[in-house]
Amino acid sequence: MKTFGQFLIDKNLISKPLLLDCILEQVSSLPGLSQLVKDKNLMDSEKILSAIETQSKDDIGFKEACTKLGFWNQDLEEKIKKESISLRTPIANIILKRGIISITDLTKALDEFFSNEKN
Repeated sequence: MKTFGQFLIDKNLISKPLLLDCILEQVSSLPGLSQLVKDKNLMDSEKILSAIETQSKDDIGFKEACTKLGFWNQDLEEKIKKESISLRTPIANIILKRGIISITDLTKALDEFFSNEKN
């Protein structure tokens, strides 16, 4: 399945460097994993602190630290994915905010993209 960003590139509505900038903005607007876990009460404070200590001591990522400590499981992973998706700013919003594509052209592109997905 083609992403909407790739669709926009294929239609020459956005360049790869501009799309990359938009994606990086989208990603950087999300909270870090430890912050997300805390904010959404997906893990208690004691476990989060233990994971952060392990992360720092072993120079590994938060997920790796949680896995090492036995805190990470499939259920937690699914909840984090769901929360991340709900917090993510749609790429179309970022493109509009930056003035890369007009709302008219973006609406047409979205209509075409979704009609192609149905077929």
